Amino acid sequence: MIPPNQHRLGIDHPVVSVRNHPEAVEKYKRLGFSPSPISYHPWGSVLTLMMFENNFIELIGVDDSSKFGTGEVNGFCYGRLLGEFLARSEGLGLVSLHSKDIEGDFSAVKATGLPTQQRVDFRRKITAPDGSPDEAVVSLGMILDTELGDASNFLCQQHRPEFIWRKDWQNHPNGADAVLEVVYVTPDLSLLEDRWQKLFGTEQTKRVDGHVEADTGCGKMVALTLEQAKERFSPVGLPVAYTEKPHGIALQVQVRDIATTERTLKENGVAYARTSKGVAVTPDSAGNTIIEFAQA
Repeated sequence: MIPPNQHRLGIDHPVVSVRNHPEAVEKYKRLGFSPSPISYHPWGSVLTLMMFENNFIELIGVDDSSKFGTGEVNGFCYGRLLGEFLARSEGLGLVSLHSKDIEGDFSAVKATGLPTQQRVDFRRKITAPDGSPDEAVVSLGMILDTELGDASNFLCQQHRPEFIWRKDWQNHPNGADAVLEVVYVTPDLSLLEDRWQKLFGTEQTKRVDGHVEADTGCGKMVALTLEQAKERFSPVGLPVAYTEKPHGIALQVQVRDIATTERTLKENGVAYARTSKGVAVTPDSAGNTIIEFAQA
C-alpha cells in the first residue's frame, strides 16, 4: 500500500468517453452542467470538463484519429488507448487520481507492486482567464491493469492548476459541486478491494453492507456485484454492458439542493428517477453512464 507519509491519492477526475462528443456535451448541458470551453489534446482527442471545487468530470471523445501516436512514449499513446476503449464501448473508463508530486507519487505506486506503465508529459492549448492564449502543462503516470478491464487509473499533476481550477467554470444550474462516488461492477469484489488497498490504504478500504468502498480522501471508489448494482440502480437501469471484467457504471455527484436539480432535469426534459440515495438519470442521458445526484 501507499506509505502513510505519502499524501492520499484522491479522485481527480473520472473520464467519460463518448463517440459523439458534440452530442454528449449538449446532453450534459441538459443535465444542468456548465461544461468548460472545448479543448484538444495533442494526440487527437477533444474534451470538456464539468469542474467542481476539488475534482471534476472529463467528457472526452476522438477529434482526429490521424493524430494517434503524437507524443507517444515507449509505444504508449493516450489517444490510441481512447480509440481502443471506444471500439469496445462508450462510458466510464479510466479514473484519474490527483497528484501534486508526480515523481514521488508514481514511485510510491510502483513500490506497491501494482502494474505501472509510462510517465507522460504534455501541453494543451487553453484560453487563460484574461482571454489570452496559453498552455496547460500536465504530467500523467499510467497505472493500467489489463486483467481488471477498464477499472484502471492514472496519476495527474496539473503544473499550472490556475488554468483548470477556475471558479467561473464551477457554477452549474443543477447545483453540482463534487464527485462523491465512482461506482464499478465486478464479478469478484476482491479484485478491486486488493487494488484499492494498495492505492488508498487498508484502513480506507472496507466492506460495507456486502460491497467494497475505498475512501480516497476526495470521494469514494465503490465496487458492487452485478446483483447489487441492479438493485441500487433499478429505477434507471444499468449502462449497456460490454465486458464481464470490472468496469465503471456510475458517478454520484453532490448537489447543494436536490429540488433545484430535479427542477432543472424536468425543465430540460431529462428522464430521471428517485433512488435510495437521491435521483439518477438513465445511462443514455450521460454517455452510457449513470449520473446519480445526491443532496449535500
